Amino acid sequence: MKKKEKMIIEAGMKLFASKGYNTTSVQEIADECHMSKGAFYLYFKSKEALLISILHYYYDKVFTRIHEVQTEGGTPKEAYRKQLTVYYDNILQQKDFIKMQLSDRALPLNEETQQLAKQIRLATIQLHIDNIKQVYGDAAIPYMADLCLTIEGMSHVYFELAILYDFQLEAEELAATMIHRIDDLMGGMMRRNDHPLISVDQASDWFGPIYERSFDPLTESLLKELRELAEAHYEVKDEPDLFEALGILENELNKQKPRQVIVKGMLYQLKLYTPLQPVSGSLLRILKEDHL
Repeated sequence: MKKKEKMIIEAGMKLFASKGYNTTSVQEIADECHMSKGAFYLYFKSKEALLISILHYYYDKVFTRIHEVQTEGGTPKEAYRKQLTVYYDNILQQKDFIKMQLSDRALPLNEETQQLAKQIRLATIQLHIDNIKQVYGDAAIPYMADLCLTIEGMSHVYFELAILYDFQLEAEELAATMIHRIDDLMGGMMRRNDHPLISVDQASDWFGPIYERSFDPLTESLLKELRELAEAHYEVKDEPDLFEALGILENELNKQKPRQVIVKGMLYQLKLYTPLQPVSGSLLRILKEDHL
């Protein structure tokens, strides 16, 4: 990201949080950055485009930090608590910005924002999935969906109190509390041999891949490269079929038992797009060798 682009993003977020999205003008953002209004438009085509870029920027920032925390050592449970602390602290630091979005209803409801919301939701769920598996092992697999939805539901209520009612909430304290609640939930469900309300595959169909990734690192790397190529060469609004096929492929490959006909069908669909042909072909060869 260019230095001036980052400066505009940070200035925009500051002004949106303090003044509100609707009452902040592009000229005010440009003034905050000591640049002309015309210079602003060299980086962002509109105020709406800036808002969406802000969300992308802070999403990338927090999950990069979470990834760094993963490598800092300690027990799996300590690592989970540290990652939750980073995630929760980011939300609490942006309380005013979040409140602005709720009051101004600033975020447009379109294909791009829906895709971003899905991306953030899936990354958050995957954060829980990866850590629950590390902490509790294979015994947790049947309860993954129920646990993720319960964890997100509980934390959502705490954030609502903090954002809307100024409840004083500390990220470290909330993370420690959530770890204890997860212990309680997991222990109780395993002890009673509960039947989960929602299966992992049901949740995957609704929300996207909610399962420990079952494929190898090379396949995962190629799938990520496929997504990056698609986003670099095409817009969701221009090629909705491409992004729908990519989403279906990602979802299917993250299931416990991917369906061969769907995986191959989506890969052949993606091969119709020239920039995606080499990676799509590589994935097809790997999956054939693995007898998916």
